[in-house]
Amino acid sequence: MSARDLGRVAQMHTAGTASWRFAHDIDERLHVALYIRDALDLPTAAEGTPPRLASEIPDRSGLLGPEAARAVAAQWLSWWRDIVTAMASAQRGRPLDAADVDGRPRYSADWHRQMIDPPDWNSLADRPGLRGAAKALWTDSLHWFEPARRPYLPPSCTDVFRWEWVRDCAEGAAARHHVSPGAIDGCAEVLLVEGLWWQLVAPGVALCSIAAARDAAIAPAILDEIFDSYLAG
Repeated sequence: MSARDLGRVAQMHTAGTASWRFAHDIDERLHVALYIRDALDLPTAAEGTPPRLASEIPDRSGLLGPEAARAVAAQWLSWWRDIVTAMASAQRGRPLDAADVDGRPRYSADWHRQMIDPPDWNSLADRPGLRGAAKALWTDSLHWFEPARRPYLPPSCTDVFRWEWVRDCAEGAAARHHVSPGAIDGCAEVLLVEGLWWQLVAPGVALCSIAAARDAAIAPAILDEIFDSYLAG
């Protein structure tokens, strides 16, 4: 197993065979977006959005009046969905150009520079209320994020998607689908949010709460869904 700057990549090698692969990460950019939502107390309880961050967030709701908050909430929700779409495309190794045939936006592997681009936040030019909020809260979000994620980074935390859980699920998926271990791939973006929450956002790609990634019953279920969906394509 090897560690990355923000996460962990697990691989299993067997003599004479290819390896399965699974990566998980606690991504700064996703948490910046969630921090903006929670600090402003935006009413964005739409289906599929993560729970609130699982720590005390300063109340910055005074930056917006009620009408502005509703407008920014709508802008935030569409932004979040674009971020997740871009992240999932990049994680699957299928970065796409600026527009697909259906007219919906697509993003390349440097999605984070296209969608999270302080200090000017030019990517949010079409969402002016959200752009102002992002400018105001960017530095605060970083000051919150670094200490919040530190306890869950290697080597201090070993039970976020434990290696043996990943191994067993990867081997199980290979057996179920009658494929070699080298066909198994997937990733999870772990969010420091409340509760046992998770969501498959694309074949082979999931979002999940930190508690779900550490739960002995739920984490394997997430892994099974990641690997099965990846193989189903």
